[in-house]
Amino acid sequence: MTAVPEVDDPGVKAEAPRSLWRDRRALGWAFATGVSAVGDEIWYVALAFTAAQLGNAALAGLVLACATIPRALLTILGGALTDRFDARRMMIGADLARIVVLAGALLALAATGVSAGLLMVVGLLFGVADAFYGPASGAFPRQLVRRSELVRLSALRQLLDRLAGVVGAPLGGLVLVAWGLGGAMLLDLISFAVVLVVLVAVRPRWPLARSTGNTVRTDIRDGLNYLRLTPKVRDLVITLSGLNVFVSPVVAVGLALHAVGSGWGGVGLGWLTAAMGGGAAIGTLIVLKWRPERPLRAAVLLLFGQAASLALVGNAGYAATLGGMVVVGVVAGLASPMLSGAFQATVDEEYIGRVGSVLSLTDDALMPLTMVGFGLLAQLLGLGTAALLFAGGFIALLLYALSRPHVRDLRIPDERNS
Repeated sequence: MTAVPEVDDPGVKAEAPRSLWRDRRALGWAFATGVSAVGDEIWYVALAFTAAQLGNAALAGLVLACATIPRALLTILGGALTDRFDARRMMIGADLARIVVLAGALLALAATGVSAGLLMVVGLLFGVADAFYGPASGAFPRQLVRRSELVRLSALRQLLDRLAGVVGAPLGGLVLVAWGLGGAMLLDLISFAVVLVVLVAVRPRWPLARSTGNTVRTDIRDGLNYLRLTPKVRDLVITLSGLNVFVSPVVAVGLALHAVGSGWGGVGLGWLTAAMGGGAAIGTLIVLKWRPERPLRAAVLLLFGQAASLALVGNAGYAATLGGMVVVGVVAGLASPMLSGAFQATVDEEYIGRVGSVLSLTDDALMPLTMVGFGLLAQLLGLGTAALLFAGGFIALLLYALSRPHVRDLRIPDERNS
């Protein structure tokens, strides 16, 4: 492609800078999504605390689960629409919808006060917006940066998300004490407004190829057939889908059980969790500079270290477990951007929304089942045995990934349209 000056006309192709750090469009969008992530953390802390004060544990759980229901039901539709229409405009529409929802919620809160019904309605409507925003957000980087910069952009976004968790969660508690639920809603609304302004200003550099079905239903069926019949994409989706299945139950359920059973208490568990978070931040910083020639192979090889560290849960003392959690975090910070960037670069652009939505749906569907399954195994066979079984399953998945040439030998081309 011949380089031309950057312009604001979306119909004119403009070459991206060779380095992400010189790219004002990509950096502006990444930092705006980081601001939004802080707002989301503030809102989630306020929502969780307010839900817990309802006086009924089951009702509190229902309130917190409301956002996941429409997301699970509609995310495939969101992916199909992303491939059919314009990803940036879908994000703008979803952002506007969330601003309207929060503005309406603020008015209802002022008129009637806090209620479970209000929280559930907000959660459901947010879930609908997320079902359309998520696939579009996953497709947009292909229109913004070169393929060779997709891993780095993914790393930057993930780093900002991790920092948002560190800053936003405690800030949410302070906001709730100072200004109540309404203050948290207002700050989240402002964060969405920041993203909206940036999305209006940040024009895509290249158009994405669009789906060609006569109807959305045809597009969904075509996307599923593409996934089934395209080995490189199918192998990649199987690999990515299995990661959280084996890792999250051990670190979410297993660590808590280990801390309780070993008498480490809440403080001990907090340090274990912090070790993962700190390690992940370090890993993400490294991958911002490191560009392996075969990112998928590098990521899979690193993940063997993570699998070995998971086996320590329930089978080792505190110091070894703490060190293992540092390894889990560092590897997650290194591997996750490589996997995400490789996924965005590998999937044909007219299918990226639909395949991304299948991947998200797989995570949403499998995660609750594996959490329950791990807990049952820990109860029947012991925590250490359950952790070893999950670590073994993880290793088997990684060996499968290395056996697939589409995963093992994948390179990300430097040119945007390779």
